[in-house]
Amino acid sequence: MITFVLFIGYMVFVITNESSELIAEDYYEQEQTLDADMAALQRAENAKNPVEMRQELGLLHFKSKQNLPIEKLHVSFMCYNDKRGDLELDLKIGNSFPVAQLKKGNYAIELRYQVNGKTYLQRTSFLRK
Repeated sequence: MITFVLFIGYMVFVITNESSELIAEDYYEQEQTLDADMAALQRAENAKNPVEMRQELGLLHFKSKQNLPIEKLHVSFMCYNDKRGDLELDLKIGNSFPVAQLKKGNYAIELRYQVNGKTYLQRTSFLRK
């Protein structure tokens, strides 16, 4: 019984002295960027996701499906299985880049761009074989 009480006391001591990683110091700033991202996602969805990403002949092409004045295209490739495979690119609509620049793996892709001063955000995925 004494051992059990000592164990519980030790666990309470350890738990109260550990910092929680679930609470961020900049919680409110993160919440504001989350709200902005949700609004940007909604704008892109309302516009029927105007940026198209297509793979042809070893290149990834970024094209507009509509005649929107898309500016400042920023593409983020986040590799699920290897963080070192992440890649950030600033491109223009109509540009392409070699798929060989990406390591093999599955990627979450964020296409962030502006139309008439408003930010849009599209999310998709890509498998580099």
